[in-house]
Amino acid sequence: MKKILISALYAIAVLTSVSCAKHTSVGPNDGNKRYFDAWMQVNHPDAKPVGLGIYILEDKQGQGVEVGDAGYVNLNYKVTDLENNISAYTDKETAKQLGDYDTTSYYGPKFLTTAEGSNPAGLLEAIVGMKVGGYRKVIIPSWLMNYSVYKTEAEYLDPDDEDYNASSYSNAIYEFTISDYTENMGKWQEDQIGKYFKANTDIFGAMTPADSLPDHRGFYYKQLEAPTDTTSFKADTTLYINYTGRLLNGLVFDTSIEKVAKDNGLYSAGKSYKPVQINWGENYEDITMGSGSSSIISGFALTLWQMRSMEKGIGVFVSDYGYKSSGSGSSIPGFAPLIFEIELVAKPED
Repeated sequence: MKKILISALYAIAVLTSVSCAKHTSVGPNDGNKRYFDAWMQVNHPDAKPVGLGIYILEDKQGQGVEVGDAGYVNLNYKVTDLENNISAYTDKETAKQLGDYDTTSYYGPKFLTTAEGSNPAGLLEAIVGMKVGGYRKVIIPSWLMNYSVYKTEAEYLDPDDEDYNASSYSNAIYEFTISDYTENMGKWQEDQIGKYFKANTDIFGAMTPADSLPDHRGFYYKQLEAPTDTTSFKADTTLYINYTGRLLNGLVFDTSIEKVAKDNGLYSAGKSYKPVQINWGENYEDITMGSGSSSIISGFALTLWQMRSMEKGIGVFVSDYGYKSSGSGSSIPGFAPLIFEIELVAKPED
């Protein structure tokens, strides 16, 4: 019944605009606004816009640090459209509800930057100024899902932008909880690694964030088994390794070891699980993987660079040496520190 009423209201609004077309100009978001206003009138008639024009439906204050406009906020969130169709989420429960749960995917809070223009204007309007631990449910009109920076809602409704396309944006309902906030992402990641060391003293002993490799802040190496020969490798050397990659929470996202793959839900019958070829270089940046000489992330290469014949070790590093702000696939979120356990082994038999 609500959908029918909204459609009727929208039709009336369209007819009204047509009758007045000779006397008024039509902005790029006029139709979007008429539909949105009709939907709000039916579903949330008492809601009032705040700021640039967002609607806060639920609001619970946090007790932690306040989110600023030049940092990184860690959010658990769910995003739906006006028809309650889920378009994005971070939690395992929603994935299971939708039938999309995957044991190899990361579920948990993700970082967004809060600087102007880094995310939709309406979303930043909703987040900045809240405190860690806070929860909010907010409706954001389509024109405020624009990343551009304007001072008023009118400018978003009728932007002075030749490349602007109103159909590129959709109305959204965000539910989110603020898990953490930092203005120094490098230090935040180092602190997380420090907590990981403390939780795994059986492996790392007394290592702390201060124990970075010289000249490579935020990169750490721990030898697990000593090498059989400490001679440095020549640039044209071909080596073979077994490896496993993890997040700090223990999620395994890649491995060359069949048992590890099976134990962690990664196994694929189409993949060959055997030691991987490594092609040594003049420096760590020149190291490549496989017969096709594929490039590798710098943290993986730096870990290898510390190693010698038949050595086993573990590299832990901040996202600057990994997948940076973008992450990789569904397993590695943006700004994620990574762990690689690597063992140099004999060349496998063909």
